[in-house]
Amino acid sequence: MGDRGGVARASPALHGAIVLAAAGALLLVGFPLAELFGAAGSQGLAAVVAAFQGTAAARAIATTLGTGGVVTLLGVLGGTAAAFATERGAPRGRSWLRGAVLLPLVVPPFVAALSWGQAYGPAGLVDDLLGLELPGVYGLGGVVTVLTVHAVPLVYLVVAAALASRAEPDLERAARSSGASAATAFRTVTLPLLRPAIVAGAALAFVTTVNAFGVPAVLGTPAGVTTVTTRIYSDLVFAADPEAFTRVLVLASGLVLLTLSVVGVADVRDALGTGLTRTGAPLGSAVPAGSRWPGAVLWSYALVTSMLPLLALVLVGITRALGLAPVPANWTLGHFRAALGGLGGPALARSVLLAIAAATTVLLLGGLLTALRRQRGGKPLATMATLTFAVPGSALAVAVLLAYGPWLRDTLALILIAYLAKFWALGHRTIAGAAGRQPPELAWAARASGAGPATTLRTVTIPLLLPALAGAWLVVFLFGLHEVTMSSLLYGPGSETLAVVILNLRQLGDVPVTAALAVLLTGMVLLGTALLSAASRTSRRLTTRRDGG
Repeated sequence: MGDRGGVARASPALHGAIVLAAAGALLLVGFPLAELFGAAGSQGLAAVVAAFQGTAAARAIATTLGTGGVVTLLGVLGGTAAAFATERGAPRGRSWLRGAVLLPLVVPPFVAALSWGQAYGPAGLVDDLLGLELPGVYGLGGVVTVLTVHAVPLVYLVVAAALASRAEPDLERAARSSGASAATAFRTVTLPLLRPAIVAGAALAFVTTVNAFGVPAVLGTPAGVTTVTTRIYSDLVFAADPEAFTRVLVLASGLVLLTLSVVGVADVRDALGTGLTRTGAPLGSAVPAGSRWPGAVLWSYALVTSMLPLLALVLVGITRALGLAPVPANWTLGHFRAALGGLGGPALARSVLLAIAAATTVLLLGGLLTALRRQRGGKPLATMATLTFAVPGSALAVAVLLAYGPWLRDTLALILIAYLAKFWALGHRTIAGAAGRQPPELAWAARASGAGPATTLRTVTIPLLLPALAGAWLVVFLFGLHEVTMSSLLYGPGSETLAVVILNLRQLGDVPVTAALAVLLTGMVLLGTALLSAASRTSRRLTTRRDGG
């Protein structure tokens, strides 16, 4: 009887939580996207066809699709090869090598584009030291290269996880001991097991590439290379004719449909896969590499694609003037003082404020969805929040502008709404994953001892989830800190974020101050990543101690 009464008393709170989550999903996801598709559809079929038939728009679409295809192919090849080098070999310093492969994920993409220009562009670091200039850095070749550098670790993460959980080394050993050659074992055993992961990695790389804005804006726009995202930006910010706005609506809607269709196909392909899972047998040991060259190649790749460009950016930021040798005698912190004393200081404060507000609110929203994951209606809400993360930032910004622009235009609140819609899935996925690993017996024991739902949540559930909660908060904070796509479309006078100021200063030609701000932003992201890594290690230690107990 007491349990029934507890359930009855909890029902109003449960219904209220479902209503609150549904309202959040409607306001942050449903309403903006409905406004976007409604506005695009209201233009009429002729306007839609005309928007796609324009020479500039057609070129932007072709460039986006072509770039997405090439980057996806290169990213899959590079990421899969890197995963085999670190997970199937036995290189020294394996953890450091993994970190080097994943370094591009820590550096904001538009900062990576800036650093490549300073390292390999005209009058860049390599040009000054060796007299060598990499042709095409500012152009389509540079855009494809930097986006590939960013796609490789995305594929690497998925394939490396699959190598540990699906394609165990012992399966390959069994095939080899049965007489199969290394190529045959790879083709008949390893590759079929990895196929779902490779498809998922390819979809992730393609979606990330076609959604990219910062890299094409920095390396493509000066050379006249236009993608769908940069076309949306130029039409929305610089054009005033009705045809340009119609084109924005059509391109944004098409980008959403393309992205969601790719994600949907990948999900269906994964659902129709082999469905193989790990057995209860312990994970086999690594297969000896036989030589050290794969590790050496990876270190060389990380040096050329990430470390050297970042070094070039730092040297530009601390050297007194362009053209001077980047030696200690010419170093100064004046550019950092100038950056923080101008627009950079207030923009930094706004970025931190927005990131804190987004991370804190997403933590609450993600926890709410996690609490409802086993309730009717909870899974569709979680799916809606997850799909929004795949929606291109430029399209989502247009949708939010249409939905809330009449009341909140040129305010931080408008940018915050876009952040919440985009990053809700990050908080939810992190918290839900940790909650799914928690033993329910602990909460049951607390309830059986007379603790109410609130007391159980406060004394049992939240303490166990603290590392995951801290990790979710930090992830959203980092994404909000360096977000540029939505901010560049939604900001107004007095609401510029740090990333927007960096791009604007770059367009004005203030290279040293731009580099100083970019270094400052990257340093903050690296610090946050270190804290996130510490939280993850703490979570694993707590889980190990609990399981051991």
